[in-house]
Amino acid sequence: RCAHFGQLSTMTSVQSLITPINGVSVDPDGYIPTVMNYSFGIQQNVGLGVVLDVSYVGSVGRHLAWQRDINYIPMGARFLPANIDPTTNRVLDDKFLRPLAGFNNINRIEMGGTSNYNSLQTTVNRRFTKGFQVGGSWTWSKAMTYVDTDTTNIAVVVPRRTWNYGMAGFDRTHVVKINYPWDMPDSPWQNRATRLILSDWQLSGITSFQSGAPSGITASSSAGVDITGTPSQTFRVDLTGNPVIPKSERTFTQAFDKTVVRMPAVGTAGNSARTVVRMPGVNNWDAELFKNIPIHESVKLQLRWGAYNVFNHTQFSNMNVAAQFNASNAQINSQLGQYTAAAANRRLELAVRLNF
Repeated sequence: RCAHFGQLSTMTSVQSLITPINGVSVDPDGYIPTVMNYSFGIQQNVGLGVVLDVSYVGSVGRHLAWQRDINYIPMGARFLPANIDPTTNRVLDDKFLRPLAGFNNINRIEMGGTSNYNSLQTTVNRRFTKGFQVGGSWTWSKAMTYVDTDTTNIAVVVPRRTWNYGMAGFDRTHVVKINYPWDMPDSPWQNRATRLILSDWQLSGITSFQSGAPSGITASSSAGVDITGTPSQTFRVDLTGNPVIPKSERTFTQAFDKTVVRMPAVGTAGNSARTVVRMPGVNNWDAELFKNIPIHESVKLQLRWGAYNVFNHTQFSNMNVAAQFNASNAQINSQLGQYTAAAANRRLELAVRLNF
């Protein structure tokens, strides 16, 4: 419809048009989102001041919110002869292909999502004895969901569970944390100078190991080839095999097997799952060294040396997962499977603190 009131004969000269609007609706059934948590654990003193805790922790979510377009254009609609404009011999504008004319997307907020989380959580703690304490935790888990957020749209023109259900974006298979404060032994010599230099040292640190986030492999056509025949459904790549390769075979330019990535056939949406590879994980060591210098009975000077990423080794944080295909269906993104970002290099921190 025109942006101003006038005659039909002048409509084509109007500078702007108001296109059909997007709409939002809410599921009238009104289910209440529900989350149920459960756990079972065993704690045992294993001696030498060490306590072991092994637990199973689980959680399920039901009636979780997602958004679903109820005014979507069916799969392959642009390929149907009935949707060709005989005056131009081109497909009709998408606005004329929607079931409910006068609207674009109508996203309905529904409480139809589910989630599942299962984990083995283990902690080991040695209490502070003889100047040393150490604690560690390991979580082995799996998180599955339809959508990661309440405002995420689910696919509607392909099987809902097959396309949407999979690893949550926040899933991390393994998470290991180790912490260790240590009051280092004082000087065995009683000489004032050696005691001042070699005594009253403390070392503490945190070590982290963590699996990377799950990710899919996206796809696009540089030639503008329409694969699905509808703007309501993007396409994924076809996989002819498992793209995951052993860690020992990964290089800077090949974090996963790119040779199994293919362009899907026209009229399909691709056969790959929601997530098929993982982003780089975490392998990080942080430590601080303290030197306490007594000045008076109640006054101490503390020197601190902190190092983040102590060993200064490269920790990749992202990689290219965007496949691009030309008109011949050849993959042309030379950076596909290549690491594209890294965490910060080693940082040092010096500080002086006066305690009184």
